[in-house]
Amino acid sequence: MTKLLVIDTETGGVDPDRHSILSLAAVVWEDGEIHGEVEILVAERDLVVTARALEINRIDLVAHSRQAIAPREALALLQEFVAKHYRQELAAGEQVVIAGHNVGFDVGFLKRLCRIAGAEFPSAFSHRVLDTASVLRFLSLAGLLPAAAVASSGAFDYLGISIQAEKRHSALGDARATADLLTRLVELVASPRDRLQTNFAA
Repeated sequence: MTKLLVIDTETGGVDPDRHSILSLAAVVWEDGEIHGEVEILVAERDLVVTARALEINRIDLVAHSRQAIAPREALALLQEFVAKHYRQELAAGEQVVIAGHNVGFDVGFLKRLCRIAGAEFPSAFSHRVLDTASVLRFLSLAGLLPAAAVASSGAFDYLGISIQAEKRHSALGDARATADLLTRLVELVASPRDRLQTNFAA
């Protein structure tokens, strides 16, 4: 499957066992193009947040509470989005592969959302994921990227990915940027393909 679900979360901290999930975004990436996106604000009953997390994501909890929806509704909305955009794949028995930057973090909070919604982690999602942070580090080790481009901000700068300052560290803004990053990384690896094939032939 060349179609990936790029996700990002904004949270109240770094521990999905303790800290709240505040927002979740998903972008459908297919062969370098975005075919759908959604951002969902989550209203946990008892918020657990840290000052550092709110400093980074700049979420105003009062304003957030006016728009956020209950965890059960949030999970249902995500599942509706996935069912709409992966109808053919799911009908064929395929699972949706999740991608993201440091994606294990986001999957951890997606599992938290399922847990507090009283649901199992959706069987539609594959246990296999694609982590652009790991891809960046590998390409740096292979000499295709400078060490300064291993972190997301450095990679965005090096690969010419622009993201508005007010959208940075928002779930949808970062999910879109990660989808763009994925496209640039595919292009980066594809560009030296002819050179590599020539070397192997020699």
